[in-house]
Amino acid sequence: MKKIGRHVRGHFVAYLALFFALGGTSIAAVNTLPRNSVGSPQIKNGAIQKVDLARRTIAALHGARGARGATGATGATGATGATGATGATGATGATGATGPQGPAGAPATALWAVVNGATGATARGSHVTSSARIGTGLYEVIFDRNVSTCAFLGSLGGVTTEDSLGQIEATGRVTTPNGVWIVTQDSSGTFADRPFHLGVFC
Repeated sequence: MKKIGRHVRGHFVAYLALFFALGGTSIAAVNTLPRNSVGSPQIKNGAIQKVDLARRTIAALHGARGARGATGATGATGATGATGATGATGATGATGATGPQGPAGAPATALWAVVNGATGATARGSHVTSSARIGTGLYEVIFDRNVSTCAFLGSLGGVTTEDSLGQIEATGRVTTPNGVWIVTQDSSGTFADRPFHLGVFC
């Protein structure tokens, strides 16, 4: 070993020169490789990484997009389900409040009288307090309320077998607000006793 050590120390410079000579030759050989001389056999499998490739090369590696698949057929509509059973009848709701009373209708003729022409007595009527024969063909009918602003309608009519042909006129009494004057005449216009009907409209 001592001999080997003395040999190396004695020839150190020579060995160093030989190392550089051999190294420089290797480097020169790598840098002077001809174009397109490195192929798949010279490259270790898995040695090339994505970062070693150019962007255009990476883009070229992507295959063309395939054609779009056809749309699937629409499925058939399912059958309608059976009708469900009718539910139970709900409880009866509470009775609503009574609505307000409507306006009163037009009043009927509440005041009327049927008078006997011979006696002046009231045969029948409504709200009549009295009736009387004042003279031939002249009568007075009194009601239980003021009729001075009302309208009067009289017509001759038989209470018994008395003659009903002729004319009749009804007017209000100025001195008696509840009374109505009745004048009856025969067909020639002469005062005559005749039975009549009297209606008062207020």
